[in-house]
Amino acid sequence: MASLKAVLQTSAGELFIGTARGPGFLRRLPVVAVAFIGCLLSACAGLAPSEVERLGATDSKADVHFPTLVGFVERAQAAYGSESDIRAKYPSVVKVATPGRTDVLYFIERDDKARTQTIAVRGSVDRKNFAEDFNVTILVNNPAEIPLHAGFARVADAIYSDIQPQLRQGYRTQLTGHSLGGAVAAVLAVKLIESGYRVEKVVTFGQPRFTTVSGVPKLNNLPIVRIVDENDIVPMLPPDGEGRPGDPFAHAGPEVVLLEGARYSYLPGHDATRLAVGELWRSRSFASLSDHDVKNYVVRLKAKQKAPIQVPYNQREQFVAGKPPSE
Repeated sequence: MASLKAVLQTSAGELFIGTARGPGFLRRLPVVAVAFIGCLLSACAGLAPSEVERLGATDSKADVHFPTLVGFVERAQAAYGSESDIRAKYPSVVKVATPGRTDVLYFIERDDKARTQTIAVRGSVDRKNFAEDFNVTILVNNPAEIPLHAGFARVADAIYSDIQPQLRQGYRTQLTGHSLGGAVAAVLAVKLIESGYRVEKVVTFGQPRFTTVSGVPKLNNLPIVRIVDENDIVPMLPPDGEGRPGDPFAHAGPEVVLLEGARYSYLPGHDATRLAVGELWRSRSFASLSDHDVKNYVVRLKAKQKAPIQVPYNQREQFVAGKPPSE
């Protein structure tokens, strides 16, 4: 597996991303991304090591149902496919669309008998999508005054307007997405809750940060669970130094960290927000862009369906897939 330093090899002012033809990847990443990811190599120190050890030592028991998570990640993966493939796999789909000028596809399934609706949002597939990823402007234009990443909020607004004829008030609503799609799904869920929809669950995979430290306490009613591969660098973006003065980007909600085989770690929301994803990676140069691929998430989650093994967060590096045997 390539180290983070190895990933940061550029040509003609652009960053290569290994096997770029898989979902959620570009052949090359715009040069603006180099500045952001480069920031991670000299990133803010974050919490002191002793505090990280204290927070990560508790084996917080979680009711993580991996077969359910597999169902969500398969929808997130399906969003990268064609409309015909999506409809063939999910017959209850009532709409597949790419609204406005976003270049972000979504689809919605609706089961009128069960009174449920599920929205899946596609992740980053082209340069325009990555421009949304790295637009770190903050917007506060919602009733709860939650600071939101402007790029993700713009896409969520477009989907919200486009999807209205298919949405049903009172239905149990679920949302999912990978990468940019996960962040947009989360912001869209915020809008739906504000509009009175019954949002039951938001499950994201490899999601970048979409709010700031001051916004996290205002998202207590957002039923989000973030699934993160231990080696994935994208959840570390936008980097700690970005956001508003004194109000950097932060993650909201509990975090399930995928390790090798059947192993995983879990962090409740308050600890996940403080630790941030990969707090201990930063001196190890071990994060990789290849592990961000949605196919990787599908494989990792399926390996945990039958007999998952939870390990304390601060012991997770013993079980990182591809980790060298010694350092």
